[in-house]
Amino acid sequence: RWPMHTGQLEGINNRIKVIKRMAYGYRDSEFFFMKIKNDFPGNP
Repeated sequence: RWPMHTGQLEGINNRIKVIKRMAYGYRDSEFFFMKIKNDFPGNP
């Protein structure tokens, strides 16, 4: 059995939280999701 590593997932969650803190006060949620998609270009 292989050990599970959650480091990459924790890093993704941390980056999303940072974007969320920086986007505080924005009214447009589409802009928020665009920023997240822009930060992770390889993921759909």
